[in-house]
Amino acid sequence: MADGRGIWFTDRWGIEFDDDTTIERFGALLDELADGDDPEHACVDITDVGGWNLEFTTDRAWFENVEDGGEQVGQLRIDDREDALAIAADFLSGDFAALRARPWISAVA
Repeated sequence: MADGRGIWFTDRWGIEFDDDTTIERFGALLDELADGDDPEHACVDITDVGGWNLEFTTDRAWFENVEDGGEQVGQLRIDDREDALAIAADFLSGDFAALRARPWISAVA
């Protein structure tokens, strides 16, 4: 599903992989979060070579550019698994206009 740019996932244990960056695989990573009760390992990420990163917990997503001097877009409450998958699908397809159109809450006051 990725649009040809380099994308990788980071699972809840911090292991990065780029060999299966499909929405189905990301859904499996989300499911692993729901199965765990480990606050130290409670997020999964999608990152691209440009430094854009989406971090997901069971109820929130954070969107930012993690490069030096990068931009923090904000955080967003996630209603359910399908909502998280829709956000991830926008990122995987490179639809940053759709991502930015979501009601992100700035982390910067």
